Amino acid sequence: MTYEYGPLSRSIEETLTTIQGWLMREYRAEFLPACRRSPRRTRRLRRMRGWIREIDRLVSGIDRVKRVTLPRIERDTGYAFQDPDGLLRILMDNSTRRLFSGIPEGFPEDRLPIPAKDIDMLGKFPDDARALALIGDVTLRLKVLSGPHAGVPGLAPLSDRWKLHESKIGLECRHRPVGRALEQEKEILAVAVLGLLYVEGGIDVLRAAVPLLACGPAG
Repeated sequence: MTYEYGPLSRSIEETLTTIQGWLMREYRAEFLPACRRSPRRTRRLRRMRGWIREIDRLVSGIDRVKRVTLPRIERDTGYAFQDPDGLLRILMDNSTRRLFSGIPEGFPEDRLPIPAKDIDMLGKFPDDARALALIGDVTLRLKVLSGPHAGVPGLAPLSDRWKLHESKIGLECRHRPVGRALEQEKEILAVAVLGLLYVEGGIDVLRAAVPLLACGPAG
């Protein structure tokens, strides 16, 4: 599918593992024993260790989504997504922006292992959920649930059924909402997935998913 920011040069998972491997090599190249380090070098090495640890967390989250969350949605909808990256972009948490703005600030562009624009795009992925949620909501209202009393039901139960909020891909520092804010996040995620179904599969695929709107969480 076409996104506002375009596709990455390679898959999200491969992009992250490439960055992680490069950071590990850079860390080894810059490492010095503590007794020989300047305070500046110590801070830099600590920052690089943090980046490596955070990317490892993201890669683990991606693996979980591909093994568990994606198949769960595909079983429910009867639709096989063209590429797991569509769902991964929806589930990328706002907390990742800090990571993907920090890495380019720490290295000149010619030392980066991938195009700088790809790292910039990674930092913009959290916007995809709201963009696709808008597409899903408008399409449901105008093309699927149309009528004088049409309305999109609350979709938090569908999010719970697919465990979307639990599958969000983020850093350890991520904000965890509660109450109505949590419900709104769940609804955005669910309708974003419906928007992705429409963008990838068309109106018939979205219509086929409509019975799920009345379903509660799966047992």
